[in-house]
Amino acid sequence: MKEYYAILGVAENASHDEIKAAYRKLAFKYHPDKCPEGKKKECEEKFKEITAAYYVLGDEKRKKEYDDYRKGAYAFRSGPGSGDFASQAGFDFEDLMKHFHDLGAHGGRQQRGSNRYFSFDDLGDIFEGLGSAQKGYSGAYVDRESLEEDAVHRYETDVNADLSIPKNIALSGGEVKFRLQDSRTIMLKIYPNTKNGQKLRLKGLGARCPCCDHKGDLTVTMRFA
Repeated sequence: MKEYYAILGVAENASHDEIKAAYRKLAFKYHPDKCPEGKKKECEEKFKEITAAYYVLGDEKRKKEYDDYRKGAYAFRSGPGSGDFASQAGFDFEDLMKHFHDLGAHGGRQQRGSNRYFSFDDLGDIFEGLGSAQKGYSGAYVDRESLEEDAVHRYETDVNADLSIPKNIALSGGEVKFRLQDSRTIMLKIYPNTKNGQKLRLKGLGARCPCCDHKGDLTVTMRFA
């Protein structure tokens, strides 16, 4: 499990401003455009790592989910392609770069309903010039009030649901069927010693945003039958 507090070098009780300041300091240090040619790849990987950490800790909701996850309240999919907490919570570095490119193309105004990166929107100076996905970005500073105005029009794509499971499966582990909103049925893996009320988050299985076509996540809460 990625230790995002350690990655940013902040305490677990750090305030939002402290987390943001720590990220800014590290982001400027490891920005690939500021690194020597021979270390650009290393810097890029470090930049992605600290950006993923800020994606989680810089957002109040995701930070709480991460803290709960560390305490065992959440279970995430494991295995090849499952990714870490940030990726399962919706973080995609190339998508973030495209987000800033789109902001620049629209003069600093985002498309309604398309923004999953509010915690980054006043950090445009850090991302300016980074990567091919950002080509054409003007470096415009994003106005916080205009973003909050647009936030009213965002669509909620994350979905919560309860799932009743037998206690014997919760104790020993196994698989159970779960029906999605679109009537598809999937098999969920239940880990041994699952607790009553424990949550399982499934990336991309929530509702679809009618504006940007982004699919949210499905959080399933286990309830003992």
